[in-house]
Amino acid sequence: MIGDTIADVQARGYVDAIATGNPFESTEAFMERFEVYSAIPGFSMVLATVDGEPVGQAFGWPLGVDTTWWTGLVLDPGQPQEEFTSENGTRTFALSELMVDKKRVGQGIAGVLYRGLLEDRPERRVTWLVNPANENAYAIYRHWGARRIGTLLPSWEGAPQFDVLIVDSSP
Repeated sequence: MIGDTIADVQARGYVDAIATGNPFESTEAFMERFEVYSAIPGFSMVLATVDGEPVGQAFGWPLGVDTTWWTGLVLDPGQPQEEFTSENGTRTFALSELMVDKKRVGQGIAGVLYRGLLEDRPERRVTWLVNPANENAYAIYRHWGARRIGTLLPSWEGAPQFDVLIVDSSP
């Protein structure tokens, strides 16, 4: 069952986060969010395998006119909020998750997932949230051309405050 595979990849990719004991980081909470996300129109997902073993996954969706993605966004100075958060279903792709089995980090899998998920996307920009303490992820995202545009505290119970990153065009 695909749900079991998704949960397994998350558990192997987020070992350190799960170990904190924060309920938000648990596989159960992740799967509850995944159920909501996967029902959003335009949801797209890619799964990476090595020798038949799932080792990573990435997913997201285009932000529609009525999106709540930007709720709680605090933009850094210089960004006009009303214009920035205006969506039409083809402007922004929200990269919700990109994760790789901890044992496979550093093998280029994240880049393959990122490019694979976005290669045929029509949206003009990509956005995602990152824990500001995740320096390894930040380095990769900067390499891909991402820049921080602000912060956001999601409405999910126990969610941390994230930095909001954006790339102005697909890779």
